Amino acid sequence: MLIATNTLLILGLAIVLFSYSHYIRRTQDVRGVLMFWSRKLALTAIEFRLQRFGIIVMLGGVVIRYLEVLRLF
Repeated sequence: MLIATNTLLILGLAIVLFSYSHYIRRTQDVRGVLMFWSRKLALTAIEFRLQRFGIIVMLGGVVIRYLEVLRLF
């Protein structure tokens, strides 16, 4: 199961980074990604969906890892 959790974490991170790189190529705004809490990040619908999907995949990896630690999975 360690392979599954690592795969989900890496895959989720790759999807989120792909979404941000698409945004940077489109807008040339690196600062917007680095300071995402300032609400200057204007993602398109596809970039937003990719970002959320990547976060959900990473969250799945974290949940599986916690279940492994608790010996529930």
